[in-house]
Amino acid sequence: MHADQFIAGIGKATFCAVSDAHRPKVYRFVWHHLLPQVCGGKTETDNLVSLCDSCHYTVHILLYELARNIGNFLLPEKGTKKQRNFATTGYQAAVAAGTVDKIPKEADVG
Repeated sequence: MHADQFIAGIGKATFCAVSDAHRPKVYRFVWHHLLPQVCGGKTETDNLVSLCDSCHYTVHILLYELARNIGNFLLPEKGTKKQRNFATTGYQAAVAAGTVDKIPKEADVG
């Protein structure tokens, strides 16, 4: 799954929907598919959210952990509330689509 910075007809990812107070400086914003493309997610505005690379990475870790029931997903140290919400939204969409088993391990979850 590739997160593009610019999508024709939609535009460029220019902010992080999780936080505007990142440190160190954010170098890139990307479009995150709430329902991953491999799970049937479309590249449409209602399935996209603009995130910084760091939050994007964290949301993917959380989505995979939730789908595979790894660890305690709701622990506060497991990302921020907004990151967990984006992961939960993607998980619920994958459940509805019957594609939870296709949620990829795109990040090191230990």
